[in-house]
Amino acid sequence: MTGDHLVNREYDWSDVSPVVGVVEALSDADDSDPNAIPTLAETVPPESLNDLCTNASTARPVTVSFVHAGYDVTVRSDGSVAVDSA
Repeated sequence: MTGDHLVNREYDWSDVSPVVGVVEALSDADDSDPNAIPTLAETVPPESLNDLCTNASTARPVTVSFVHAGYDVTVRSDGSVAVDSA
């Protein structure tokens, strides 16, 4: 991923779950408290997002993209979270 995103964060999914990473990145993009972000479950099943991103093999990486709270969000199994204006 390039640095051309509104917010671009890198995580180690063994330390931070993908759902938490998405909420943190969205809160940075929106300049708001993470608790002010609409519930992620309104857009994507949180357990599925966590499972897809943390259980992917390096031979078959996973990228999940969706729109949430007015932002385009891209989450990758390598620990990347990118947020852009929708």
